[in-house]
Amino acid sequence: MKFITTTALLLSLTLSAKSNALLPTQLIPCNVQIDDELQEKGILRLVEDSGYPFVVLSVEFPERKFTESFTINLEEIKGVKMETLNKWIGKYVAFSYTSELVNDLFDLKLKGKSLLGDEKIEVGPDTKTITGVLKGAKQATAGDVPDMISVNGITFEFFITPEMVKANGQTVTATYEEATENTITKIRLLK
Repeated sequence: MKFITTTALLLSLTLSAKSNALLPTQLIPCNVQIDDELQEKGILRLVEDSGYPFVVLSVEFPERKFTESFTINLEEIKGVKMETLNKWIGKYVAFSYTSELVNDLFDLKLKGKSLLGDEKIEVGPDTKTITGVLKGAKQATAGDVPDMISVNGITFEFFITPEMVKANGQTVTATYEEATENTITKIRLLK
């Protein structure tokens, strides 16, 4: 968990009757915590391999009556393995995570032809399209972590294919949706 605790000064102001100006009257020390991770606990319901080192976890929050998906990178969290997570299914876990909006790329077309295959794309009310120059697809993804590409300044994390490399620098149409990406940074079993 990344956080900073610091002492700040809270300034008390008083309105001056003579000049109608705010004047400082008292400095009060206070502690401020800046935290970019969220803390949560819930019941681990599902563990899905998403291509090593990534695993998708479904966590149920019974008190709030919903289930949410979270991604975990097994290489970044020491002591957590797929086997361990599978043993925790049905049990309460406590975890820290970050949450951010990302662009989830569904399709990329060059001159009307998909660069990602012929699979039918389901378009919903939140689906967006953008046409512009494909950048960042200089070489096919070599490892098991996606690369970053962009179309008209909209960025996507994606595994770059040879077809995308050939289209790099050309005008393409991207079909995508904004999605929330929840990434677990720490996890433990609650006793």
